[in-house]
Amino acid sequence: MFRNGYLFGSRILTHTLFWAAYYILFSLIWAKGSYYESFGLEFILLPIRITASYISMYFLIPNFLLKKKEVKFGMYYLLVIIIGGILQRLFTYFYYELLILETTHGLLSIGGIIQSVVLINTTVLLLSALKIFQYWKIEHEKKEDALEELIEIRAEKRNYRVNPKDIRYIEGLGNYVIFYLKDDKKLISYISLKEAEELLPDSFMRSHKSFVINKDHVQSYTNDSVEISGRILPVGKSVQIEF
Repeated sequence: MFRNGYLFGSRILTHTLFWAAYYILFSLIWAKGSYYESFGLEFILLPIRITASYISMYFLIPNFLLKKKEVKFGMYYLLVIIIGGILQRLFTYFYYELLILETTHGLLSIGGIIQSVVLINTTVLLLSALKIFQYWKIEHEKKEDALEELIEIRAEKRNYRVNPKDIRYIEGLGNYVIFYLKDDKKLISYISLKEAEELLPDSFMRSHKSFVINKDHVQSYTNDSVEISGRILPVGKSVQIEF
C-alpha cells in the first residue's frame, strides 16, 4: 500500500488525505456548541497552516537545516510561525469572534496571538519532524546500499573496502593486478585479472586480455580503444563495446 513513503506511491493523494483528516479532526476537537462554526473556522485557517508547513518542509529544511545553517533555519522558522500566528489571529478575530461570538478579547490580544502561534507551531513542528525523519531514512538507506556494494581488495598487506563505482579500470600484469581508483589512488593486489573481474558488478567488462574497464568511466571510445581518465586503453579484436 505504501510505496516510497506515500500511500499507493502518490504524494498528492497522501497529502490530500492527510489534510482532509486533519481538517475533520481539529474541527471536531475545537467545536464549541456549533459544528458548523467550527468547520467554517478550520476551513478558513487551514490554508495558513498548510502554507507554513510547506514552507518549512520544502524550503527551510532542505535549504538551511540540511545544509547545516541551523541559525538561519531557526530565524526563518520563527518568522514563519509568527507570521502564521498573526494571520490566524486576524482570521479568528474577524470571522469567529466578531461574526459568531460577537465578543472579542481585542484584535492584538497578546494571549490570542501567543495561542495562535502555538497552534501554528504544533502543526508545522509535527510535519517538519516527519519530513526530517523522511530525509534521515533516505540517507540511511543510501548508506546501507553503499555498504552492501563495497568489495574487499587485499593490497599492501591490508584489506581495503572499496565501492566498485570508484574503480575506473583494472590492469592485469602477470600474477598481480592494479586497481585504478577515481581519486588517482592505485591498489596492487596479487590476484589474477579473472579473480578481480569476479568481484565486480555488470558495469565492468573485460575489454582486453590485460584490462577490465568500468563502462561508467569511459570518456570516449573507438572499435579498438577506450579512453578513461585521459589514458587510451586497447580493446580486443573480438570485443564489442556496448553501453
